[in-house]
Amino acid sequence: MKPIHWRRTRFGRYLRHMPRAKHVRGTWLHRFLGERLFAPELWHPTRRRFAAGMAVGGFFAMIPAPFQMLAAALTAYFTRVNVPAAIAGTWISNPFTMAVCIYSQYWIGCKILGRGLADIPLDDIMAIPKAAIIPFLVGVIPSALILGAVSYPLTLLLWDLTVVPFEARRQKNAARLPSD
Repeated sequence: MKPIHWRRTRFGRYLRHMPRAKHVRGTWLHRFLGERLFAPELWHPTRRRFAAGMAVGGFFAMIPAPFQMLAAALTAYFTRVNVPAAIAGTWISNPFTMAVCIYSQYWIGCKILGRGLADIPLDDIMAIPKAAIIPFLVGVIPSALILGAVSYPLTLLLWDLTVVPFEARRQKNAARLPSD
């Protein structure tokens, strides 16, 4: 079976613009992160490492920080899971889902603190952020742990439903091709 040259496929026009390993060697990034930067397990998706990368990304998606992708990429690098999956996992929190994320973190924080959702004084408009920030911050870590824990088995399931049949079909088609 011939190896697939990804840069020659229909996705190649996008991959063509990505930096190659030979261009990154010797740069400040290579000197800072070391030779592990080129380890294949960090960049080529396998079932378990991809799911672990998505779990790391899901965890950092719920952390309200400006550098979620950087934190997820560094954590994936040091834990040797799939770096692109960790970066893509942080995209769970985006402008369309952020309101749901913030409300769920606030709701979880209220449940942990034993408060009701309506315990915020509405007579003073300036007291609302002060009263709501504590339950929100308390709910951040549990919601991040929940999303990280849920995204791992969900990614494994989606991998089995999508990638496994695709690979089986690709191997079946490769077996039918005449060999050179």
